[in-house]
Amino acid sequence: MRTSCSTPNRTRHALTGRVDTAVARARGRRGVTLIELLVVLAIISALLGIGVGVFRGLVSPDRVAASQVHDALFAAQLFAQREQAPATVVIDPETALVVARGLRAVGNWHFEDDLGTGWPVAASHEPEDLDPQGALGSCLRLDDERVLTIAGLPASANSPHGFSVDVHVWPERDPRPMTLLERRGAWDIVIDRQDRLVVTLMLARDDGSDDAEEVSIAVGETIRWPHRFVRLTVSFDGSTLRVTLDGARLAEDTRFPAVRRLVVPSPGAPLFTGTGGTRFVGRLDELRLLSVVEADARELPGEVRLVGQRRELHLDPQGRLDPAYHQEPVVIGLLHGDPERRTDVEFGRWGAIRTLEPDS
Repeated sequence: MRTSCSTPNRTRHALTGRVDTAVARARGRRGVTLIELLVVLAIISALLGIGVGVFRGLVSPDRVAASQVHDALFAAQLFAQREQAPATVVIDPETALVVARGLRAVGNWHFEDDLGTGWPVAASHEPEDLDPQGALGSCLRLDDERVLTIAGLPASANSPHGFSVDVHVWPERDPRPMTLLERRGAWDIVIDRQDRLVVTLMLARDDGSDDAEEVSIAVGETIRWPHRFVRLTVSFDGSTLRVTLDGARLAEDTRFPAVRRLVVPSPGAPLFTGTGGTRFVGRLDELRLLSVVEADARELPGEVRLVGQRRELHLDPQGRLDPAYHQEPVVIGLLHGDPERRTDVEFGRWGAIRTLEPDS
């Protein structure tokens, strides 16, 4: 007598007679409902919240602040090395901010051919403006009928944080005043009748209005321009205007107690050597345009107080302390607690950064 038995979780096709075990297994498997998934996520979120709270309790605010200062200094150092340009770190106790800024090249022109070849766009000048007696190779020699124009600059040249111009220049004795370089709507650099350098900045107003504030700064005293090329560098980073001549600091103006922003020029605003009666007359070579970029900005915990007044650290292109500004290591003090205890972050002359604990 044949006995028939049934096999669980098997399905027999009506036509083929084969058993479909996959369908059977799928019928026997139970999925996860949406409510169960939401409950699991809620439990994970609660555990994470508890863990973050415990971690914050273990790390004191002064350690957090010291880590933030260290990170800002390191960011400025890396930025200077990558861009091969100076960088600064602003320490502001009033706002509890530590801001790292650097310079990023946005244009270079060497004036070696008739086409005005440069990066990222070509300069516009006449072929006869080239002079073989440049600071390095050829240069431009402009008179009162010639103008250097560089149009089509990229958006990166329109930084509201500031700018820097580095150029080899040999101005003629006349005329005065004479516009060396101008970015209309943002800034210009002029030699006035007393042979002083005057930098005019168009600054955005703090109230957010569209009207720009025009600030003209006469830098230092009368310059005795030698009968040769000199390397002139003019930089503004929102708080300080600096001018160097052949690498030596000519002047530094820190009249702005709070960081100011430049007016961003209209798209396509050219860089040129002035128009009308104040055109530049003389020789130009090795022109470099840079924009100020914020590499890092940190707001310290409210329980921590920075020691001292607002100050700036100046780094050279190798990311070390610039000896023109710093002859000793710079120590940034942080106060926290009751009674207060002090934690220091030291930036060494050669770029070493270390945190000095209260008991060290």
